[in-house]
Amino acid sequence: MKKQLVLFFTFLLIGISDQAQYRFLQGIGIFVGETSSRNKYVNGYPQDYQHDPLFLHTMPPSHNSAELQGFSVGIMLEMLRSANWRWVSEIDFCNKGAVENELLQPALANIRRPGVNHYANLQWNNYIKRWIYWKKKPRPYIMGGVRLEYNLITSAGAYSYVSGAVRKIQVSFDLGAGMEFHIKGPWNFFVEEHFNPDVIPIYAQDKVAMWNRTWETRIGIMYRFKSGIGAVDLDCHAPRYHGR
Repeated sequence: MKKQLVLFFTFLLIGISDQAQYRFLQGIGIFVGETSSRNKYVNGYPQDYQHDPLFLHTMPPSHNSAELQGFSVGIMLEMLRSANWRWVSEIDFCNKGAVENELLQPALANIRRPGVNHYANLQWNNYIKRWIYWKKKPRPYIMGGVRLEYNLITSAGAYSYVSGAVRKIQVSFDLGAGMEFHIKGPWNFFVEEHFNPDVIPIYAQDKVAMWNRTWETRIGIMYRFKSGIGAVDLDCHAPRYHGR
């Protein structure tokens, strides 16, 4: 009985794997990336002393911070049994943030202090991917989707009363473009560029709000279950001719 159960579950796993491989799951990939991000602050307090004697409009002032360079790393699944459209779902670790020149004492003098705000996020990203067919290889594609982000680590080096109180869970848009190069057999190399702005502010209280915007450049390796760039097996169970 024990051997029969082992055989049953073995064949069941093989069947599930076969269906996932050829009917739905098309490829598995890993990637590393370089990120460039900044924060945008919007302060809606009045900017005159009579209506704002505490200088709240300068804590922090409305501005775009400087770029912070970071990195990302992740794993992805490419799905859907279509030659043109794919669904890409991935889990990645992504670093975001900004470089600041914090204004410290606006009422007395223009005293500033450099600082860095850093956010390490675990993200679940989902995109719709569209292949662009042309006569040459490699093959380009475009993507659009959303990212669900969970903030793991926050390091607030400037305007900490705002940057240190960001949301733990955030949703952001993602637009991307990429190109895939065939290496050998089922192995492919890809390069991607992603534009990733927040949907809602990561901080919003009273009249102050803050958003993050990130550019992400990736390189990675994709293993496909059928050889070729963007290959998909559309009729895996059709009879095959083996000759006589």
